[in-house]
Amino acid sequence: MTKNARLLLIAFVSGALVMVFEIVGARILAPYIGTSFYVWTALIGFVLASLSLGYFVGGRLIDEKPQEILIAKALFMAAISLFGVYLFKDDFLQWINQHVIGIKASALMATFVLFVPPSFFLGNISPMVSRLILNEIQTAGKSMGGVFAYSSIGSLLGTFLAGFVLIPIFPLSTIMLGLVGIALSLSLYLFFLEKKWLWVFVGFALLCMLVYMGTTKKADSSYILETESSYNSIKIYPSNDYKTGDSILMMQLGRQRAGGMSLVGNPLPFNYLYYFRLAEHFKPGFSKALMLGGAAYSFPKYVLKNYPETHIDVVEIDEKLSQIAYDFFELPKNNARLTIFHEDARTFLNKQKDKYDVIYSDTFCSAISLPYQLTSIEAVQLQYDMLEEDGLLIVNVIQAVSGR
Repeated sequence: MTKNARLLLIAFVSGALVMVFEIVGARILAPYIGTSFYVWTALIGFVLASLSLGYFVGGRLIDEKPQEILIAKALFMAAISLFGVYLFKDDFLQWINQHVIGIKASALMATFVLFVPPSFFLGNISPMVSRLILNEIQTAGKSMGGVFAYSSIGSLLGTFLAGFVLIPIFPLSTIMLGLVGIALSLSLYLFFLEKKWLWVFVGFALLCMLVYMGTTKKADSSYILETESSYNSIKIYPSNDYKTGDSILMMQLGRQRAGGMSLVGNPLPFNYLYYFRLAEHFKPGFSKALMLGGAAYSFPKYVLKNYPETHIDVVEIDEKLSQIAYDFFELPKNNARLTIFHEDARTFLNKQKDKYDVIYSDTFCSAISLPYQLTSIEAVQLQYDMLEEDGLLIVNVIQAVSGR
């Protein structure tokens, strides 16, 4: 491989790494601080800012010492910082949840700490490649344009690869280890070409560690199922109700306990679900119900069992959760009184013309936040318009009865 081809390949791969990391970053943050515009704004803003700083610093460094070893070191530092995100993201984000007040402050602090260092080092690479590939000033435009074209094409590929392939198929931990491994392998290759044997030894040792971590499963895992979908990191495991101590089969999405099934014969697994029974008092004899949010289908199953004259429609965005509910949570198949719609609850509301006696809403995009598109005045009006006369809307929200 020629020097120019090698450098353009590095520009291409680094562009892809940036975008995969950014998109995966939103998935990393979602279970802790949600997916609001504040989170996306902070994530995009800090990635762009750190890339810009990386371009500036990388350009200055390569002008002073125009050697490929600088690209190797930048890739190595990117790998180390990505590895740090892999190791400490959950503990750090849990600390954010416990000590930082407000979604804006949480989003800013989380994205700054986790995403600035890797993006900065990856930002070093494009100007370094441009300087090394430039032979004469008369072809500077062509050379620079080629580098940024390769980097942009890599970013485009990384975007679609992350969204359509990696996240739906692989666990986040595997994707993060893959990013570390790619950056580390490229740096190792350049160190080898430059005959920097100490760097080669350290890089190879780290690469072996990554392979070991990626191929070794935790021996003490208590999960019955651990998988990924297009929308969630899903775990199924036996647990206990924190108030009653009763045995429960739990469904966890990200860090959020999203559903369950009692293993001791209780009609519902969680106390809050009993509040949905208020429909019996306010709308006795209701015959048609809608539930936004299915997850483990705890309450829809209760409706089918205890209200024999009631038909219930359930809107669940994640089709994989419905399949898991069939396989693990005893959701009955082919029940004529149950209709499932696999789509976003807001798009369902936009086009649905049916009327309902009762609408239940139990949707979350993190442990404490409702999807923003379901909290607008327009969304509430749509739900109101779908109710029959004297219909009832019951919404699950996380809020203290009094105080802050």
